[in-house]
Amino acid sequence: MLFQNNPIPGEDAKRFMQIVPERRRMIDETPAKPLPSTYAVNELAKELHPGFIPARIAAIRMETDDVRTFTLVPADSNKAFPYFRAGQYITLSAKIGTSRLTRAYSLSSSPKQALAGIYEVTVRRAGLFSSWLIDQATVGTELTLGEPSGDFCHDNLRDADTIVAIAGGCGITPFRSMIKAILEGSEHYRMTLIYGARSRSDIIYKKELEELTDERIRVITVLSDEEAEGYEHGFITADLLKKYAPEAASFFLCGPDAMYHFVKEELKKLQIAGKYVRQEHNAVGNRSLEHPRSFALKVHMRDQVYSIPALENETLMAAMERAGLAAPSRCRSGVCGFCHSKLIAGNYTVPEEHEYRRAADFKFGFIHPCCSFPDSDMEIDVPTE
Repeated sequence: MLFQNNPIPGEDAKRFMQIVPERRRMIDETPAKPLPSTYAVNELAKELHPGFIPARIAAIRMETDDVRTFTLVPADSNKAFPYFRAGQYITLSAKIGTSRLTRAYSLSSSPKQALAGIYEVTVRRAGLFSSWLIDQATVGTELTLGEPSGDFCHDNLRDADTIVAIAGGCGITPFRSMIKAILEGSEHYRMTLIYGARSRSDIIYKKELEELTDERIRVITVLSDEEAEGYEHGFITADLLKKYAPEAASFFLCGPDAMYHFVKEELKKLQIAGKYVRQEHNAVGNRSLEHPRSFALKVHMRDQVYSIPALENETLMAAMERAGLAAPSRCRSGVCGFCHSKLIAGNYTVPEEHEYRRAADFKFGFIHPCCSFPDSDMEIDVPTE
């Protein structure tokens, strides 16, 4: 019937009629062996995206009075850390008291160190988890490590061949990774690092920065609370940027929110377009309320339902962590969507600077608990890791 309704002319019909015997010949000549259970691309994907990895602290180095660098290695010697792009972050998780906490930290080591089974993070004592790491964690302490994430990286198609890296305090950590990547040859661009610290004793990686001699990297340190020879004094202003920043450059910012607000205004004075300015996203902290109320939060996690208190000044993620629930957590700034959860009932507030949901999230009622504050009793459905 097929050929009656759709006649195939001449040579086309002849070639078509040869397909069946040719296919039979190929089938007959193919050895009867099972297909591989896995393919190279699948194995590569597992190496690059292993999910969560048991890790342990192999070394702790003091940088300043309240800053430490932690060297991490796989807890299982048969496992490996995935490769990453300089500027990315990882998450670290641990059980502290009755709570399971997860925090994101920029990698301060180089990508090639990952191939040798080493990650490094540099942590300032600030907040519960960071203080626990500095004050209580020791060599041998085991943590759960989340795979590298984030897009605070140089992109050849988007960014200039020179970047002006503006760092404040512990915000220097991803730039150390970038510097190492430049030196080892895994990244190819130039960097002018303008680093703000309160005093010389607060400078992280002070000796490393002083010993840099590579012509591709220039370091200017600005001290806000101290005047000293060889250092700029004050803040990172438009005048200082005009003095040191190359004319054709991309600007990368990493530091506290107060630094972002100040430096962005200074960049506007230099008429630097926003498309040339990138910043690392900070985690959402508590919102400032004099007398925060307490609401009831009902959390669905698979076939379990939990009823926990949630304070008005803390995020839903913080409330779940405080209650000991293992909610998925990664960037804690609203960007990555890893904690993407279904809103069932209740009112909430998301700070404007942390609103990264898509149109579909608004349409179908999804929120990011890491940056959502309760304004009433709430009910949400949270995915499990």
